Amino acid sequence: MSAEASTELLVGYPLNWQRIRWALAGAYSVVLGVFILNVGLPTERLALFAWVLAGLSIGSVGRGWRSVAGLVRDWLPFLGVLVFYDLTRGLADTLGMPVHVNDLAALESTLFGGTVPTVWLQEQLGQTDDWGMTGGAAWWHVVVTVVYVSHFLVTPILAAVLWLRDRERWISYTAHVVGIALLGVTTYVLVPAAPPWYAADEGVIPAVRRLSGLGWDVIGLDRAGALLDQGQAKVNLVAAIPSLHTAYAVLVLLFFWPVLNRVGRMVLAMYPLLMGLILVYSGEHYVIDVVLGWVCAAIVAIGVAAAQRVWRRHRRTDSPLRPAPELALVGGGSAD
Repeated sequence: MSAEASTELLVGYPLNWQRIRWALAGAYSVVLGVFILNVGLPTERLALFAWVLAGLSIGSVGRGWRSVAGLVRDWLPFLGVLVFYDLTRGLADTLGMPVHVNDLAALESTLFGGTVPTVWLQEQLGQTDDWGMTGGAAWWHVVVTVVYVSHFLVTPILAAVLWLRDRERWISYTAHVVGIALLGVTTYVLVPAAPPWYAADEGVIPAVRRLSGLGWDVIGLDRAGALLDQGQAKVNLVAAIPSLHTAYAVLVLLFFWPVLNRVGRMVLAMYPLLMGLILVYSGEHYVIDVVLGWVCAAIVAIGVAAAQRVWRRHRRTDSPLRPAPELALVGGGSAD
């Protein structure tokens, strides 16, 4: 007997669980909207995933304990690895490795003919000058902030959608996400690197403003900006190499490229390119960091694809009479 039928027997009349789930989804949307308007957009990992899992759990209402168990089974290990990444990243700059400030700024300047692109961009757009004076917020800072903050939202939202639609592709996507996180934290430990705004504060390069949250001021969401500032203050400030904002944006491009048409590919390709430009302009990363973010995503994509090929061969060897379903490669669909 199903969970829904059992409940109907207990209460004495049939329940329309689909309507109940829709009502809960509506209430969830209202609560989330009120939270964002009054507190700000959550960018901290646990808070974000708490909202995502709360939304996904609505689909389990009235469907029995197996539905809940499946949610916990899939998401708890994934979330555990990402929380481990956050904790380890925060400790990376305390392990005694030298922090790269002067040499990274010097390399960036050498590559671009004596000019640091972040400094040049902010000077051209009126954010700084030779005396370090700063300009105010402009309309384009809304774009800067939206694209920057999208990094925190895209990964959990895409993971949730894939989990609902195609669990095999969800496994592939989360394997890429975890791979990028682990590769990133390894480099943070071995090569602690300061971003441009940090180098400017130390007097290594000319004045640079940290502009990633300035867009909130333009549209009057001061609390959202304060929440972002609080989150940024808690993380490792010298975890610039590679840029994982870039790496995850590239992952989205690589993962969905094969299933999009030409127009979709052109639109999607703008995301990592725009992300890179914004990271450099906002003072969050050097161009070097952005390029290494692309390299990080490519390394993980190649590694996961190789692991999946080994997995498929192993499954076929174990079940020679029944072909095993293939895990989706980067951007690939589920097995037919």
